[in-house]
Amino acid sequence: MATLISKSFVQRVTLTLCFLSLGSLVLAQTDTEPRAEKVDWNKPIAVASIASIDRVLDDIDYTFATINKPEYPAMIKGFLAQYRNLEGLDKTKPLGAFVFLNEGISPQPVVVGFIPVKSLDELTQTLGEVGFLLNPVEGKEDRYTLALPMFTLHLKMAHGYAFLHIKSEALEKDFYNPDEFTSALAKEYDIAGSLFLSNVPQPMRMMAVDLVSARVDEQLPQKPGEDDLKYKARKETSLMMLKQFERVAQDGEQLTIGYNLSKENKNIQIHLGVKAQPGTPLGKEFEQLSKSSSEYSYLDENSSDYLGYAILPLRKDIEQKALIELLEKSKSDVPPVLLGDEVNPGPVAKMLKSAKATIEAGKMDAQIQMLQTSKGKPALIASMKISEGETFKQGQQELFDLLEPNEPSPKFESNVAEIDGVTIHSVTPSSPGQQAKDLFGDNPMVYIGSNSEELWLTIGETESLEQLKKAISLNKTQSKLRKPGHLFLVSIKFIPLIAMIEESAKDPEFVESAKVAFASGGDLMTIYPKITADQASLNLEFGEGFIRLISLAIVNRK
Repeated sequence: MATLISKSFVQRVTLTLCFLSLGSLVLAQTDTEPRAEKVDWNKPIAVASIASIDRVLDDIDYTFATINKPEYPAMIKGFLAQYRNLEGLDKTKPLGAFVFLNEGISPQPVVVGFIPVKSLDELTQTLGEVGFLLNPVEGKEDRYTLALPMFTLHLKMAHGYAFLHIKSEALEKDFYNPDEFTSALAKEYDIAGSLFLSNVPQPMRMMAVDLVSARVDEQLPQKPGEDDLKYKARKETSLMMLKQFERVAQDGEQLTIGYNLSKENKNIQIHLGVKAQPGTPLGKEFEQLSKSSSEYSYLDENSSDYLGYAILPLRKDIEQKALIELLEKSKSDVPPVLLGDEVNPGPVAKMLKSAKATIEAGKMDAQIQMLQTSKGKPALIASMKISEGETFKQGQQELFDLLEPNEPSPKFESNVAEIDGVTIHSVTPSSPGQQAKDLFGDNPMVYIGSNSEELWLTIGETESLEQLKKAISLNKTQSKLRKPGHLFLVSIKFIPLIAMIEESAKDPEFVESAKVAFASGGDLMTIYPKITADQASLNLEFGEGFIRLISLAIVNRK
């Protein structure tokens, strides 16, 4: 499972979008051998689309409504009124551009624009009023030329759309209806682009893999000063990413990037995704991963100032090896009485045994969050799934029982609380640094506890103990409500962050704008994956406060 997780997500989506969409176009200009497979040259290999003109205008209305500035969209509408409000265009349908491959041994990419036309006569009149002449091409049905100041555009009418290009031969195609390629995108996104891998000839896709492989090979040799462990980690990661890139090129059906401004959800949504061809190894991998999730995916990103959870793979010869070596080195700083021997292991030895078993399990599943206390200071709460938890709990108990009577500095106190099988101990620092005081309060405490499955930790003032108890209880009752396909999540609320950095900020004007924008909320930023039976995506969401921030930046521009 850990290996699958490492292969499924950020690397595949990011690499694919960066290389495959560009690589397929670049390689389209490279000589290739004649291919035996039948290619439909009338099908586009990519599309970029805007949902509709009306949708764009609605987004502009909403954007400036968030800061009560209706005059800005009114200016835009006034400008359009000078051009007959674009009469002749269908302002309810998508517009954009297709990328095609020209037929031949050495296919070249061709970009053809398309716009929805409601009335050709009205459009001709609209263009004419601004001095642009739309003329029919003699002897060619549904073909026109549009004389612009610097060049001439050629148009072909089909399916209620005008297809445009500066060369007339680019329009010698039997175009498919753009609705077939844009309707699904328009339902989800205001602006989107898709690469249709299934429409790209397989030899061309494999050539993209060869190109990336050659680039990776150049970077594989060990670099001067790079130790063996770092080199091996980099090499294995590069080869793994290359393998996944090849799998997406082979088995992928569609890559999509989309942007949406949602008035209903009051946020900005950005999506990067890959869809697998049915029945392929990639599709089977997605199907399996769609049933997996972090044990902490039940957590609500709105409940804390900062939240991060993830299930991370630990490769045997890389992460596991490095962490186990670190554990072994740490023993040299531990007094022998705390280590004991093989017959009578000490408390620290028991804890280290559990830590080693957790590492050797091949994955790390953990969460960390920051919660506000009643004093306005944050409390940090973290937890992690552990192996041989009873051994760890026993060692931890013995350690605190041993240290407590000595009352050293810092002060250790055992068994300060117990909830749902988690025995909690405390550590009181003797003289916490000023940075710790500024962050957590004047008297920060450390609470640590465990049960047979998890290790829990919190840092904060005494109130943080109650918050730790609530987090443990929530884990007990809500852990069964995990979200399938959610392997990690990071969310940040910017109001507390701005308060922390305000004094040291290098751009005070931006900080002031941000404080205004986030004053009424909407300061949450979240990044998370979503995996279904045939798709994997990376999603980024910004709350309404970021929309206000963008609006203020436009209004206050100098």
